[in-house]
Amino acid sequence: MELNRLDYVIMKLLKKKNCISHFESMTLQEIMSVTGTSRPTTYRKMMNLCKHGYVEKGCKSTNADTFYLQDKGIRIIENGGNKDD
Repeated sequence: MELNRLDYVIMKLLKKKNCISHFESMTLQEIMSVTGTSRPTTYRKMMNLCKHGYVEKGCKSTNADTFYLQDKGIRIIENGGNKDD
């Protein structure tokens, strides 16, 4: 999967907010409020990041899905975007 700038922005946001476990996660609305993206774009990005193992769905917040960074995503952010390390 080729990651773009928005993918990195979202993953860096999740890392900054310490969203790295099922219970420590952010809703789409929270992500949208920081990134300034629309709901469809944000949802599409999150589903794509989930599909490729960078992000996973966390526990529900009322009726909203939440998302957190997987180990694969954490490694990318900590390595400055270099997927080979």
